[in-house]
Amino acid sequence: MAVKERRGDLYLYFRPFKNKQIGLKVDVATKTEARQLEAILTRACRTGNYAGLDGAAREACLRMFENQCWELPTEIYVDRRPKEKPTLWEASKLFLKYPEIRSKTSKALAGYTQALVNLASFLGKGVPIKELWVPDLKAYQIERLKQGAAPSTINTELSALSRLFAVMIEMQFVDTNPVRLVKRLSTKANEREVYLSRETVQSIADHCPAWYQRIIWTAYFSGMRRGEILSLTRKQVNLAKRLIHLDPDDTKESRRKRVPIHHELVPILEDAMRVPFLPNGTIFLVQDSRGSRLPGTDSVDNCWPRALEKLKFKEPRPRFHDLRHTWRTNARRSGMDFQIAESIMGHWLKGKNVSDRYGRISDQELIQAIDSLTFDHGETEIIVPSKRKCEHFVNMGTTQKKKASLSLG
Repeated sequence: MAVKERRGDLYLYFRPFKNKQIGLKVDVATKTEARQLEAILTRACRTGNYAGLDGAAREACLRMFENQCWELPTEIYVDRRPKEKPTLWEASKLFLKYPEIRSKTSKALAGYTQALVNLASFLGKGVPIKELWVPDLKAYQIERLKQGAAPSTINTELSALSRLFAVMIEMQFVDTNPVRLVKRLSTKANEREVYLSRETVQSIADHCPAWYQRIIWTAYFSGMRRGEILSLTRKQVNLAKRLIHLDPDDTKESRRKRVPIHHELVPILEDAMRVPFLPNGTIFLVQDSRGSRLPGTDSVDNCWPRALEKLKFKEPRPRFHDLRHTWRTNARRSGMDFQIAESIMGHWLKGKNVSDRYGRISDQELIQAIDSLTFDHGETEIIVPSKRKCEHFVNMGTTQKKKASLSLG
């Protein structure tokens, strides 16, 4: 029926049994190969003959049946579970191949992988998953803190382990999830408080490539997350109505979101959209002597710190995500309605209240709110915690000086 590319991956949209159209991610390199795979899968499903499937076709067929919760044909059934009780390392491999997990973004998979590697290095690759219990996990928390890991990092690693246990329960290897019995570490003492002046943002942007400057200013004027910006496509941006529409798959909180476009952001997006675009319509592309292309992880991750190096910023340094905190501060200091500001930002830990459930914010209200937003609300401030005190820094352009030390008691 159709082959579409999303974030660098190819997806089939077809009707294997004539009655229902489904979507299926396929591990092939070209659209031609994807169409060939579609023909093979359609023929197998409609004839009921799966014996001839092999390689990519067999794997795709197996994943399709698992995703749709259909009963597997005997010809392609594969018991992927190890015969003995899986070790932590074996469980990790099963976890990363599980259909629900494998469909995550490459960034999410990389995060899961790193967390499981850290866990296995302490708990042991060969420990049976069923033998892990609460004291082991508390000991892990203590050891990681001694190694200098942040509480938020340790919480993230144990969250990955909790997700692994949930999959193991579904696969009937274990009955309980011990991670749920372990209290999360408090992150309050490690929270940063940051406000970036427009002068500071301008100085950082001036030392970045032109294509990355557009990403910086989009974050500064919209409050969007970097991932939301990098995946933004032309179909999602309506410059005439000055609105950006994000689907649940595009946001961390998995909810639709409308982001109004500040009038200063309009020419920046127009400039970005003048670049010859790729078939998937992504707006923010790298531009150099080799032409236009999707930015790689290294390109995206290195521009900001390189600019800080050129500016000779000392610790504590501003982070790209601080642009989002700065937007929220500017919104509050500009007098923006709290509910409208929250709806624009979106918060993945925030539950829906009565206003969210029954109150409808119009497009016009969003535009009026963004037009009221101003950006000159003080100097750059970066407040970071230390072991016994909180050091308060003020950044003025490229200079930094300690302002005060506040005791935490």
